[in-house]
Amino acid sequence: MGIIYAVRLRLGCLAFFLFMAAPAVAQDDGVALVKVLEGSAFTIQGDDKQVLSVGSAIRREDVVETASGTVGLTFKDGSRISIGPNSRIEFKKFEFSSKEGKFAFFISIIRGTMLYISGIIAKLSPEAVKIETPVATVVVRGTRFLAKVEGD
Repeated sequence: MGIIYAVRLRLGCLAFFLFMAAPAVAQDDGVALVKVLEGSAFTIQGDDKQVLSVGSAIRREDVVETASGTVGLTFKDGSRISIGPNSRIEFKKFEFSSKEGKFAFFISIIRGTMLYISGIIAKLSPEAVKIETPVATVVVRGTRFLAKVEGD
């Protein structure tokens, strides 16, 4: 079985479980919750490095890293991402305030693989969803996509 196929299969399984999971519960400092975790993953914010577990909160400006593991996140707006092995993803901006009409979903894929499934922000304000890579920024117009960034 090829490596790409194995990664797609793992991310597809994570996506299925995330699709079945309810949206993340609102938290003061969290923008997403870890819903699925296989292997090890952690967050970095400044000098603070925390091991993730199911139920861990992802905060604004966190960097999520995986080694050989995978992690599935559900955001407050119902967006879901599955992060593959050997990945590094930075959460740059997240705003979800329907009452005030403020929406932003901006993440950067530094390396690795990520499957994105859109939530309410992409439906209400598609231009507010941006995924950055080392070579380009993707403005999301669809409901899901898989991205892979190679290198360090």
